[in-house]
Amino acid sequence: MRNQPPCIAWAEKLALRREDLSPADRAALDVHVQTCPACAAAQEDYHFLDSRLRALPLSTLKPFPRLSPQFFTQDHTTTDTPDTIEADRLASPSRASLPVRQRSARRATSPFQHAFSVALVASLILALLLVFGIQTASKMSSHAVGATLLSYTGHNDYVDAVAWSPDGQFIASGSWDGTVQVWDAHTGAIVTIYKRHTDVVSALAWSPDGQFIASGSWDGTVQVWGAFSGALQTLYQGHTDVVSTLAWSPDGQFIASGSWDHTVQVWYARTGETLRIYTGHTEFVDAVAWSPDGQFIASGDRNNTVKLWNARTGDTLHTYNEFTDGIIEALAWSPNGRYIAAGDRDTTVRVWEAFTNNPPLIYKGHTNEVSALAWSPNGKYIASGSYDGTVQIWKANTGVAVYIYKGHNNTVAAVAWSPDGRYIASGSWDRTVQIWVAPPSSTSPVR
Repeated sequence: MRNQPPCIAWAEKLALRREDLSPADRAALDVHVQTCPACAAAQEDYHFLDSRLRALPLSTLKPFPRLSPQFFTQDHTTTDTPDTIEADRLASPSRASLPVRQRSARRATSPFQHAFSVALVASLILALLLVFGIQTASKMSSHAVGATLLSYTGHNDYVDAVAWSPDGQFIASGSWDGTVQVWDAHTGAIVTIYKRHTDVVSALAWSPDGQFIASGSWDGTVQVWGAFSGALQTLYQGHTDVVSTLAWSPDGQFIASGSWDHTVQVWYARTGETLRIYTGHTEFVDAVAWSPDGQFIASGDRNNTVKLWNARTGDTLHTYNEFTDGIIEALAWSPNGRYIAAGDRDTTVRVWEAFTNNPPLIYKGHTNEVSALAWSPNGKYIASGSYDGTVQIWKANTGVAVYIYKGHNNTVAAVAWSPDGRYIASGSWDRTVQIWVAPPSSTSPVR
């Protein structure tokens, strides 16, 4: 995840060992790396490589013969003269005993030696780079669960929505500052800043083909636009109040958007033509999730209710209302479509089998309301974000918490699992998006 180069002004000092720096340089570097993630990462990599080199057995560190700079600068085709012979003798007494004829013969073959030496030096440099690359790759792959790889600080207000691109290379984040920002998930470099909304951006979804982003806002609109160009394609104005949630259909043709106008509306992503208005809720709709097969939609409201309904017809198929507090803030289908997870204001996550009345599995661990949910791509884990400022990772089939991420210092309003299952992005009211390492087994095949 980290491949941003260090600052040019600090690159030389970062490459030196600490004992080779002056006290003033050490102090200045320490201050700098506290505020520059790229330089901090480079310093960590250098220290790791240095420690591994120091740990090698002495027998493996036998020095190679040192090549004199004069070897590359002098003219090797010139015949020896008494002056050059005397200079050689003074520079290297051990060579003085060689006959002049023998030394002249050796110089006659110097072009071949020169080529061989250059090749040798090039090979050594290549080997060192290869060793450094292997060590760095090994180190990167050995990050512990929860290790923060990147902290994105481009927003100047609460972050309410986060979405990965389908190829896992980019992240879109929506904020109360009214913008959606698209940035490189490896470096944090800005790709696109979308500024057409006039109020809080509260919902995001990336199209399955990766070309477009849908963003919902408190300005009552959903806007579909080019993820890398920012060009507006569709402006949907079917709602009469805040758009709080949205989801793209798996086939990429439709978008479902939920609103504080108590409706969920399904419409064509490319034209904005309304297909269906679902009116089964009697309160604000804060959560919408499309089933993986595209046939059903789950929607949750602030009146203790989750409804499952046919995405094409709008027919209600099942109603679930076994919540204690009644405010449903997040919903997510399992990747195989069998289960639904819901986040509740009562601080719990509940998981139940869709279309049944079987008792749910209840996850308890948060100390405040649950505001965000995401299943791992293989369905083995669920990540939940909360007003308690943490993200908790649970085993989906048992409800056992396996990790608690505490990298934020305010409400975690959004969580998203990378498509390859290796990383999690979490957006917070601390105005940051953090990218961090997911459990290793979340990358195993879908069950």
